[in-house]
Amino acid sequence: MIRLASSLCGALLVALTANAGADDPARLLEEIREISYTRHWHEAQAMLDEIAGEVEGFPPRQQVEYHLLEARHLTLDDRSREALSRAGELLDLPLDDDQRLRTLQFAANVAVLLREYETAFEHLLDALAVEADVDDPGAVIDTYNMAGYMFGRVGEHERAAVYGERAVGLALELGDRNRQCVARQRLAPVYKWAGMEQRAESEYRRGIEVCEQIGNMLFVGVLKHGLADQLRKLGRLEEARELALGSIKLLEDSNFPLGEYEARLVLAEVLHELGDEEAWAEQDLDDLSRYFREGELWDQLARLEALFSARAESDGSPQQALAHLHQYLDAREHFLGRDRAMQLAYLQVQFDSRLKDQQIELLAESARVARVEQLAAEQEQRSRTAILVLSSALLVLLVVMLLGALRGRRHFRYLSRHDPLSGLANQGWFLQRAEAMLARARQSNKDTCLVLADIDNFKRINDLHGHLVGDGVIGQTARRLREAFGEDALIGRVGGEEFGVMMQTGRIDDVVDAIERFRQQGQESGRSRDPRFTLSFGVARLQPGDSLSDLRLRADQGLYEAKRGGRDRYVIVDKGGVGGESGLSPA
Repeated sequence: MIRLASSLCGALLVALTANAGADDPARLLEEIREISYTRHWHEAQAMLDEIAGEVEGFPPRQQVEYHLLEARHLTLDDRSREALSRAGELLDLPLDDDQRLRTLQFAANVAVLLREYETAFEHLLDALAVEADVDDPGAVIDTYNMAGYMFGRVGEHERAAVYGERAVGLALELGDRNRQCVARQRLAPVYKWAGMEQRAESEYRRGIEVCEQIGNMLFVGVLKHGLADQLRKLGRLEEARELALGSIKLLEDSNFPLGEYEARLVLAEVLHELGDEEAWAEQDLDDLSRYFREGELWDQLARLEALFSARAESDGSPQQALAHLHQYLDAREHFLGRDRAMQLAYLQVQFDSRLKDQQIELLAESARVARVEQLAAEQEQRSRTAILVLSSALLVLLVVMLLGALRGRRHFRYLSRHDPLSGLANQGWFLQRAEAMLARARQSNKDTCLVLADIDNFKRINDLHGHLVGDGVIGQTARRLREAFGEDALIGRVGGEEFGVMMQTGRIDDVVDAIERFRQQGQESGRSRDPRFTLSFGVARLQPGDSLSDLRLRADQGLYEAKRGGRDRYVIVDKGGVGGESGLSPA
């Protein structure tokens, strides 16, 4: 099939060259672009290769079109970093506004694929600034579609919906059903992310109708998959099943594996909730798991592992359910890390943009002051003195604003790493620092232990005394852990009432001593009316070949055994199982 496509491509190139003529590269490149988007990019790339030696003789505009097409094909060939580099080289050239806009759009999309979110948002904001100077409404619609999707991903739903509605409105004004199909496909998930179920369903159904009219069955499949997922969450399972089945067929026929596998996941979730065991048995979920893991699609993998865990629990296999639950937590941590990176990149770009605007305003004000000083040189000494005072005040204001901005940035970084209630490291920061501690421990061969601690009967404390008292218990626990384990230990709040401690020590008894110190503190520093509470502990010691996930799994097992054994105790788990246990009396 590939040889046939190549021979057809060569014949088509000869025909195009004969028709377009050597002096008409614009028409030739437009034909190649049409093949790239409507047939197969391999054919289009073969044609680009044929004319590669002539590109330097093309007009500048056609040279840019050639390199944009090549950059697109690099992305489709899984060479996205080369594609982003090519786009960066083009952006350094004096491009026409419409070509600059298209290059910025392309660079932003590729940066998202590479998870370089700060770069993606920088290109997006540049594109939004350029689109005002572009007369081509089609290019503007593409920019709005991209803005709607990216702002929606970082939770700016209102802003995302504004851009999405603008894209749909422009497509309707132009009577361009192709762009209306794309715009509605981008707008529908924005409303779903915002929790606006009726608006989302309406956009999904309108998008399906428009895309079917123009024969764009790939986007019909994508829209049906999105609507099936939404209806599943609303409990409309039979409708969701039919949509998911139709979506899988369309996406498979369109050779879009990612969409097909995501639709298969939705179908599996629907079949589980319907209890259709016969249809469930026909699903190849191991293939789904392999695809999501190899593609690092952590959000989809987390959903699949949660489904596996629920199935194992319903089948009476608690150990298997627990194993899948841990896989779910690992996948979700990866996904949340990427999600946080995208949100932080957006906030960083917004912060830098605002800071740049402030600096420009202050520089403009300083220039105005300089002009005033020049005019005031001819006035009385009193006027010159007043102007100098004003200049000094503006300089002080500049320093104060810049210092305030820097303090705000440091404060933001602190908040992103610490739990506000306990003051301890939050889950993400704790895990990141724990990985670093393990790396140092492996080099120094020093014993390292992970302790997971959970407040016993915390729900009862909240129910009996209220959530404010529960919050106080969280704070007391954090303080006592710091006092018991010392400044060298890494301590974090890794769940609602769960805490983690990573400690490097010469012997396991140091960890046991710290736990005993925590217990002996009791409630001595608390008030008499404060509720009494205890903690259960699971302890795991680093073994050769251990990863952080291995340590967490064993410590979690120890915590589970401590809870099951009566609470207010610790259990030490070695690599082969429970290695040591202490049944402790209440504090």
